[in-house]
Amino acid sequence: MSPELIAGRYRVERAVGRGGMGTVWLCQDEVLGRDVAVKNVGNLPDQTSTDVARAMREARSSAALNHPNVVSVFDVVETGDEIWMVMEYFPSRTLSEILREDGPLSPERAARIGVQVADGLAAAHARGTIHRDVKPGNVLVGAGDQAKISDFGIARMAGDPQLTSTGLLTGTPSYFSPELARGADPGPESDVWALGATLYAAVEGASPYPTQRNPIALLQTIASEPPPRPSNAGPLAEPIARMMDRDPRSRWAMADAAHALRRVAERGRERTAAATVPLATDDAHDPTTTTSRPVAAPVAAPPERRRRKGLLPWLLVAAALLLVAGAGYALLDLNGDATAGQTQGTSTPTPSETQGASPKRSPSPSPTPTPSPEQTPSKTPKPAPAPDTAEAKADFVDGYFDVMPEDTDTGWSMLAPSMQSVGKDEYEDFWGSIESVESSQTSASSGSDTVSTVITYTFDDGRVVTEQQEIDLQGSDGAYAIADDRVISSQTQ
Repeated sequence: MSPELIAGRYRVERAVGRGGMGTVWLCQDEVLGRDVAVKNVGNLPDQTSTDVARAMREARSSAALNHPNVVSVFDVVETGDEIWMVMEYFPSRTLSEILREDGPLSPERAARIGVQVADGLAAAHARGTIHRDVKPGNVLVGAGDQAKISDFGIARMAGDPQLTSTGLLTGTPSYFSPELARGADPGPESDVWALGATLYAAVEGASPYPTQRNPIALLQTIASEPPPRPSNAGPLAEPIARMMDRDPRSRWAMADAAHALRRVAERGRERTAAATVPLATDDAHDPTTTTSRPVAAPVAAPPERRRRKGLLPWLLVAAALLLVAGAGYALLDLNGDATAGQTQGTSTPTPSETQGASPKRSPSPSPTPTPSPEQTPSKTPKPAPAPDTAEAKADFVDGYFDVMPEDTDTGWSMLAPSMQSVGKDEYEDFWGSIESVESSQTSASSGSDTVSTVITYTFDDGRVVTEQQEIDLQGSDGAYAIADDRVISSQTQ
């Protein structure tokens, strides 16, 4: 039954939702004259003092958060045996309602909503608060896709007692992480998994682990089977996979997830803007000539960020062509046939001259060029390191970034199928937003296929993002491809 007046101050108008711990009522605060949302918390069947403690813990943890993407708590009042939490009223629909009424979201829209939720949860984690029930039903989406995470009804502060000795299953099993399904204590990484599963549901229309009648069977499935790969995630595929890493030790932190989601959202906005603005006639604005990364905010490794095959092989090919051209000129001069070589298009020297031309060396304008060692490039590439050494792998990674962002075709050819799965369009879109990129401090350990490097991206909008990355290679004998990348740390200037 609906109450009429709560705590002598909050006039009940109607029910607007139901959280994990009770019904949410839209009320009019008769003292301040504003709309508020009021929820009866801790009112569970056979409620005990433990449940009341849980409700008060919710109140404390929620009230401690002050973030634009977290529903604010204004007050907690007790009336008799009941505890009421007074919160901001945020006109909205839950993400689960949107999916039910409108269908799945585009990856870009899901990223716009997801990054806001991730920001709010990252703020909670920074204060030591774990949500423990992240799911579409607790994501509120208002006008302009403004999003807030709600219902910290089973949240707890790190170090608080679990308060689950009664056997009550807290949280929504379909969004449990594998470690929670196996009975481990919840941590921030559990919230990361749940948000990844929420984004999966946002683009696919259903949870990666559909609800079963027997929750124990569902938990066994989550604990033992990897989630299916989403088919409609596009640039969100990699962030979702990283957030739903079954190993909580290598799973992204929430701040990393926010960074990656922001990248995807920004790229989506850039594509939308490009589609509504007439193409410029100035070649300098051609996206194919711009420079820089799958992912759109430089926090976590973005999905569209793919790498290219090493620059070193291309340098060696260029050097070989220049040496052949030099030898051709020398032969022509020794035979006194230089003029004929320049005028007969079918002669052997002419194609050699054409292939050997480069901005650093051009044929002499004299009709009888003088061959000399100085005609070869003044700076020749260093010899290639022996294949499968740490130096060769580091050179491959540096070579990839050396050709970017100008030569995305070469970069794309340096990626393994696992990296190309995002699609060439997404790859081009990311690098089209980069003005320049530089790798430094690149190194690999002997016998390891993982290369560590520091990447500095300069975006067209002036942002400079520096990331420490780990890049996994596959292949051998110098024939490498980039199979995966991880952002270890990131800083934006």
